[in-house]
Amino acid sequence: MKGLLYKDLCTLVSRYRKNFLLLFVVYLGMAMLMELPFMLYALVFVLGLYVQSAVGFDEFSHWDIYAHTLPVQPSAIVGSKYILGGCAILAGCLVSMLAGAFSPGLINGTLSFDELLIGTLTAAVVATLYFSLSLPLTYRLGSDRARTVVMIVILILVLIPFLFTSGIVEGWMQPDDWQKLETTFQNLERFFGFRGPAVVPDSVTGAAVTIEAEYGSVIQWAENPHFWWLIGGLLLFSVLLFAVSWVISTAIYRKKQY
Repeated sequence: MKGLLYKDLCTLVSRYRKNFLLLFVVYLGMAMLMELPFMLYALVFVLGLYVQSAVGFDEFSHWDIYAHTLPVQPSAIVGSKYILGGCAILAGCLVSMLAGAFSPGLINGTLSFDELLIGTLTAAVVATLYFSLSLPLTYRLGSDRARTVVMIVILILVLIPFLFTSGIVEGWMQPDDWQKLETTFQNLERFFGFRGPAVVPDSVTGAAVTIEAEYGSVIQWAENPHFWWLIGGLLLFSVLLFAVSWVISTAIYRKKQY
């Protein structure tokens, strides 16, 4: 396993040495100098993408034909990719938190630690989910076809909330059914802290009036403990899916003929 990890790491470093250097300089530079914490979160995701390309390098070089002559199990060959991918995502989280701790936003108070932590964990969840989806497809369909399928899946996932927010789904449903569905969504938003009471001045009397409003600030979300349940649940789900993906990829690799 150590030899396989070393091989994949050397392959990535030799191919992407300049890319890695430029990646850290640009992303960290923009995050620190331009106060764009989003670039720190993007760094977590991009590092996971680079590791996935190790499978493509094996495919194009026909390395798997040679690997089948070695005294190593298919689980070890596949496992090296998952271990390296997990380490890359963890390394990205560590860099994100360390850089964020010294960022001008956190020092000046325009960025809170809760926002930094939530953004980093969310990026780790997205990167893990993407990695878990794309790797089995890459082993099954090949790098090029798998990339197309993953993009189609992402497009569908983006299209689903658009259908709800644009009113298209509302037009397909009966008014009573849509009202029930909307009430359910609002209750979920209220439970996880995305919706709650807001105090605003009355336009006529100037008196304080409490209304129900959607929260658009991460700081407001973080005040609700249920929101942290959501973050923790997504993180646990991504880890479990990562493990399931590992098992599926190993099964595919065992049956694949080279």
